[in-house]
Amino acid sequence: MDKKTDAAHAPNPSTRVKKKRRILIILACLFAGMIAAVITLGCIFFYTELFFPRPAFNSTMFILPATTIVYDYRGRVAAELHGPQHRIPVKLEELPPYLVHAVLAAEDARFYKHPGFDIRAMVRAAVANLRAGEIEEGASTVTQQLARNIFLTADQTWERKFKEIYLAFHLERQLEKDAILEYYLNSIYFGDGAYGIEAAARNYFNKGSTELGVNESATLAGLICNPGIYSPFRNPQQAWHRRNIVLQRMVRYGWLDAGRYSELRQRPLATSADGRPADNYPHPFFLDQVIDEASRVHGIRAEEIYNGGLRIYTTLHPEIQALAERVFTDASLFPAGSGDRLVEAALAAVDPQTGYVLALVGGREYGSRRGFNRATMMKRAPGSALKPLVVYAPALEAGWSTEALLPDRPLIINDYTPRNYDRSFRGEVTMNQAVAWSINVPAVWLLNEIGVTRGIETLKKLGLPLHGNDRNLSLALGGMTTGISPLELAGGYAALANGGCRVEPRTIIQIYDRQNRPLVGEQFHRPVFKKSTCQDMTKLLRAVVMYGTGKGAGLYVPVAGKTGTTEQVKGSGNRDAWFAGYTPEVAAAVWMGYDHPDAGYALGFSGGDYPARLFREFVSGALEELPARESDLFVGQPAYPAPPPKPEPPPPVEEEPEMAAGQTAEQAEEGVQIEEPDSAAVP
Repeated sequence: MDKKTDAAHAPNPSTRVKKKRRILIILACLFAGMIAAVITLGCIFFYTELFFPRPAFNSTMFILPATTIVYDYRGRVAAELHGPQHRIPVKLEELPPYLVHAVLAAEDARFYKHPGFDIRAMVRAAVANLRAGEIEEGASTVTQQLARNIFLTADQTWERKFKEIYLAFHLERQLEKDAILEYYLNSIYFGDGAYGIEAAARNYFNKGSTELGVNESATLAGLICNPGIYSPFRNPQQAWHRRNIVLQRMVRYGWLDAGRYSELRQRPLATSADGRPADNYPHPFFLDQVIDEASRVHGIRAEEIYNGGLRIYTTLHPEIQALAERVFTDASLFPAGSGDRLVEAALAAVDPQTGYVLALVGGREYGSRRGFNRATMMKRAPGSALKPLVVYAPALEAGWSTEALLPDRPLIINDYTPRNYDRSFRGEVTMNQAVAWSINVPAVWLLNEIGVTRGIETLKKLGLPLHGNDRNLSLALGGMTTGISPLELAGGYAALANGGCRVEPRTIIQIYDRQNRPLVGEQFHRPVFKKSTCQDMTKLLRAVVMYGTGKGAGLYVPVAGKTGTTEQVKGSGNRDAWFAGYTPEVAAAVWMGYDHPDAGYALGFSGGDYPARLFREFVSGALEELPARESDLFVGQPAYPAPPPKPEPPPPVEEEPEMAAGQTAEQAEEGVQIEEPDSAAVP
């Protein structure tokens, strides 16, 4: 190589000087930046110490609104109750490591190294913000974000930033890193109403956070910086791109293998197929009652129910509840309405041994959440469906026999004159006949014999509500001032089905708070009837179904039950139609009627018609879902449709006027006017 060539390639002295000068300038800038950062931090801490009190942190400060989980009788999640913030707290150690790494890669890769704030990130953000002339990049650490979310507002001001750094510094002095990260993962907003990693996993992928894969974890981690822009529901393309950035960062920080990244980045987002998790308020009539029971019976405030992170274990049997709801969509089980009004209906079913509610349907259609539930809120006179509880069971308790002869002739007691459905009399009937054919006069006579007080005390022992004006003989026919609900009536019949114990119908088994403390006390079963009384009463009510007014409820297994019908006070037709009954496995009550009955809206049927048929349809399906239960109450009693020979009632000995105008034979099976003269009162 010649000298010219060497000279051409020789370093230019001026170039070397420029390079050295550039390096010195860079080093000086870095040093100045560090000095500036130190001075800035010093000013921040001086300012905040002077104008902002030093915080003392404790775990109660991080208790945020949390979703209440409702479980069915098997312990499976049935529903989620929450306010504006849907949040389900989860422990850090329960989460898969790659989920935690995805969040740190997206938000704060140096989390376990910095003291609450990251100077590197702050310098980088400061340069970006100076160039932009405004706060454009925050560089907030996980600890800073937590401090802001819990204690500060989201305003983008220098003062708020100073406080955020100050709080983060002290937060890390008082709490472990893992505790901070756990609080963060449970508090951060992931969009679409989901707060915390668990709610986000359920919302976007319809699964728990512990079940998430790497791709799903990266998708959720990518949401944190801007849930609106990176929502996989609203902007799937941007969400896909953001997820891949998070995966790339996981590779950079050594949390994901490069080969695995190459595979994962090609995959779609794979959010839940329908874009949302399954309905979080299924079986609304039942859930409405759960909420009401938690508040009314157990004294839990609505704020705690929706935001307290409770675990409510219920009696919900999803298959039986769904069956009841399905039955109510079968138009053949309901009569045609009148004009623009539907004939409404309600059903309540309980396990007679425990009082656990198996099904609740409060109407033909579900209106608004926490609206009117006819199965629990509606109070109507039960008509003859009350006779077994207020007359016949108390009489059996007092020593009367099922074959005792009862008078069926004109009766006047304190100016009160009861009448039979067919306006005729039979002279004498057995108790069995009086119950099977729902003859009114013998029931009133018998209540007078045993005393109205005995009947009232029995209803009180069963937990049935009474009004002060109910102390009269019309109570024998189910005439009540206020009335009872289908659930209350089903609970009363449950005592007959289980051998004599009162069981309180309930939808809640137990409630646990965040500290895993039980909030529901022990339930007690109180004896009301002797077992022999229940055996005799079951025999009487079997006759109702086999050859009496309740034939429409007959099943392939022994079933006991009673019809109930109340007449319109003014005009013809009926006001309410009931059927209540039981097997060893289930006790249920069905009501049908109009919400606002008047002269133009009366029923053309009795409790032995549509209500009995609906009862049969529901109970036959429910028995397929429930294990068979042995009961000596039904021993030796055949099942429908093989009844014993039908006994002929004695011929009428005296007739009153024929049936009311417009009344059909079906309507005439039984009836009672629910308003009786004051003179019927009995002390």
